[in-house]
Amino acid sequence: MRNAFLFLALLSLPVSAAPATFTVVSSKTDLNLMTVESQTAVENFTGRTSSVSGKLTFDPVASVGSGSVTVNGASITTGVPPRDGHMRGAEWLNFDKTPAVKFETLSVKRLTGDIYEVRGNLTLNDVTKAVVTRATVKYTPASPAIKALGITGNALAVSTSFPIKLSDYNVKNPRIDQGQVSNTLTVSLKFIASS
Repeated sequence: MRNAFLFLALLSLPVSAAPATFTVVSSKTDLNLMTVESQTAVENFTGRTSSVSGKLTFDPVASVGSGSVTVNGASITTGVPPRDGHMRGAEWLNFDKTPAVKFETLSVKRLTGDIYEVRGNLTLNDVTKAVVTRATVKYTPASPAIKALGITGNALAVSTSFPIKLSDYNVKNPRIDQGQVSNTLTVSLKFIASS
């Protein structure tokens, strides 16, 4: 009888797991994508790259996490090589000099289901600004299906989207004032990390 009470007491204890470290699967470029969109009355374009790296910690039981993700801005392509070259130059995003676009979390709060509020710092063109966004974070334990994708261990799929103002990151260009490029860009990021 005593063992039965002990067993019931153990069942009533909260279940917890230690946070695991997840590394962005940089080698699987088909799993990662960052896009940046500019929409104006004059010209619309979308820049894309799969050059994403970083490390995160996540506890699927407690629904808490943190991390740092870096995108190689110099690898962003828009489908128009001259525009890509201009974008990398000092008169625009300065990726030739400072290619790293880095996001570091300050706090992560679960809102509901797989939806989290993420507060962090975004560094672009050597300028760091606070960003608040919502992210979808889906945890999948290791399985044959995950392994078939070339992912070893547990998987963490993260996606988010948020606006940024170029002027906040010291990007000033007459084409923004002329309405050819929007001062506000939409950044979207999707990636897979594994533990």
